[in-house]
Amino acid sequence: MRVYLIFMQELIIGLGSNLGDRRKNIEKAIALIGERVGRVVAVSSMVETEPWGFESGNNFLNCAIMIPDEPVSDPEKEQPGGGISRPHQIIKIMQAIESEFGRIRTGVYTDRTIDLDILFYGDEIIDVPELTVPHPKLHERDFILISLMELCPDKVHPMIGETIREIYNHRKGAEIP
Repeated sequence: MRVYLIFMQELIIGLGSNLGDRRKNIEKAIALIGERVGRVVAVSSMVETEPWGFESGNNFLNCAIMIPDEPVSDPEKEQPGGGISRPHQIIKIMQAIESEFGRIRTGVYTDRTIDLDILFYGDEIIDVPELTVPHPKLHERDFILISLMELCPDKVHPMIGETIREIYNHRKGAEIP
């Protein structure tokens, strides 16, 4: 019998909502992610922000969560369906959750009951049409950086080569402690 060990990846997901009961939407999405993706071990504070990338009178609540994507002993469980990677499985689960909240993806920024994004999956870099990890705009968005400063300020962005703290401080024009 062959034994496989796939090392744990740290999964960090960003959540946002600007329609309905925003806090309840986020709390329900976190619970669903916990059931369908993995055990949520940390949740940042919720940050209220104006919409990013479009005009709306509805402010967002945003936060980030951390999940240790548990190792599996059987690679068939890791890649069912002939080679679908775990991050691809996760994004499909997250899109299904968004659909349950009534979200319809149009490719244009709009108001939404829930928005779920993979911010990091360990130190992996994925760039395919259906998935880009790390999230390509996380270093430009203060509301994401604020949440990441709570969860993982010393995490190094694998493409930029700087910690979250360094990226945040550069955006703020501050000295890096």
